[in-house]
Amino acid sequence: MPPADPDEPQWNQDDADWLVGKYVLVGVRYFASDGITELRLEQCHGRIVAADESGIEIACEGLKRGEKMWLPPHLPAFTLADPGNYELRSTGEIIKDPDVLTTWDIMHDQESSKT
Repeated sequence: MPPADPDEPQWNQDDADWLVGKYVLVGVRYFASDGITELRLEQCHGRIVAADESGIEIACEGLKRGEKMWLPPHLPAFTLADPGNYELRSTGEIIKDPDVLTTWDIMHDQESSKT
């Protein structure tokens, strides 16, 4: 089961092992450096096939079937999903009763884009 304390910094392999095999919906939002303007949204869904201190590996399904996604090893980012249908805004796919959800916000670093 995901860690109870979202601020828990240490790695717990038992919690990571619990994730393996779960069906996950992933949302990654990219923001401009102002932190408000959403530049794009990427969503996928699939089975978590590995979880260790190097990262979380997802075998994507649906429109991204055959692709792999790697996420950082931050277990508090995964939460239990409520039962029901979930529509992916970016693809229109409808996923029924996923096990877990995770959302990541990535801020564009204006300094890194300067030449």
